[in-house]
Amino acid sequence: MRGLVIWGLGGHARVVLDAVREMNVFDETAFYDDDPAKATPSLLHLRGAGFNEFLVAIGANSIRARCFEEAIRQGMKPFTCVHPTAWVSPDASIGAGTVIMARAVIQSQAVIGRNCIVNTGVIVEHDCLIGDHTHLSPATTLGGAVIVGEHVHMGIGAIALPGSRIGNRSIIGAGAVVLREVPADSTAIGVPARLRVK
Repeated sequence: MRGLVIWGLGGHARVVLDAVREMNVFDETAFYDDDPAKATPSLLHLRGAGFNEFLVAIGANSIRARCFEEAIRQGMKPFTCVHPTAWVSPDASIGAGTVIMARAVIQSQAVIGRNCIVNTGVIVEHDCLIGDHTHLSPATTLGGAVIVGEHVHMGIGAIALPGSRIGNRSIIGAGAVVLREVPADSTAIGVPARLRVK
């Protein structure tokens, strides 16, 4: 039996389950949550029952990263999920544990890190570099050669123009347009995107 554990119980986890089902590679799937109040079987129990691969289906980057590392420590293997309606160039690279949702487009020489969410309808153009544990929300568009750091969250419909840079742990607001550079640990909103004063 080939079994997959989906870590998470929210709406995003249900969307991930739909994508996994469309791939049709697993005999069984099971949900897991480390909150004792959720009363799901432990990872150890699931591994013993043949569930050796996992996906973390949690939107928050820091939590998703923590869960990803914990599952690896417990001997599980991250699964890379690519919805059948997504286009991924043969010479693009997709990191372990990343989810590519329906109608996403990943173009030539793009590199997507580990444990990322490339959500519905995202466009990642040629030569982009996306760091680990980053979340590209639905309809995000990255022009060619954009560099996006680790733990970045780009909101729905956000755009980064070709050659722009977004630093680690930054947040790009919904609909924002990044023209050149957003420093690490920043929040940028608007058109063009401007740093929000804390």
